Amino acid sequence: MMFDKGQSRAGSTVIGILGGIGSGKSLVTEQLQQMGAEVFSADEAGHKALDDPSVINTLVSCWGDAILDSDGRLDRKAIAERVFQGPDAVADRELLERLVHPLIAEQMRVFVDSFEQRDDVPLVVIDAALLLEAGWDAACDELIYVAADEETRWNRCQQRGWTRQQWEAREATQLSLDEKRARSTLFVDNNSDQASLLLKLEAIFGEGQKGDS
Repeated sequence: MMFDKGQSRAGSTVIGILGGIGSGKSLVTEQLQQMGAEVFSADEAGHKALDDPSVINTLVSCWGDAILDSDGRLDRKAIAERVFQGPDAVADRELLERLVHPLIAEQMRVFVDSFEQRDDVPLVVIDAALLLEAGWDAACDELIYVAADEETRWNRCQQRGWTRQQWEAREATQLSLDEKRARSTLFVDNNSDQASLLLKLEAIFGEGQKGDS
């Protein structure tokens, strides 16, 4: 799936969220949603993609039924361990992405297109960890970089129950923070608390959008 980069829209402005793991991208997304934005979650779309019979059949044929849970569905934790920390992590991750990214992209296209002529929704947010890597930034009018220092991001990942190895392994699969920041058109610092973050977002996007959804 390809979007036309820079395509003008009569309706909503489409915002992509960039930043390192633990920077607070999900929190920024939640805050923008409270300000009236509609949100597309690539993670949720990925869950749906993993329920697709063709994806299940292909992965089981390649990796065996050890990746299935007791209900016969794909075990996301087992898959994550395989594609981020397994002996063939790179090849396995590439296989997974070839299968699920087109399905996620199609869901994204339908979602974005549904707001193309809408004037009642100020922002559409695309929350996708691999926004740049998958080329989905082409759907966006603006890219906002969420900044947080390494210590802050690591503390947040610890609160998720991650090990340092898990955090570093996942971050190593993404583009560098410098490149993400360089490709962004907007910037917000998220080293402080939630109230401070909200004030910064309101300064960027306008307090008047809050509650307009």
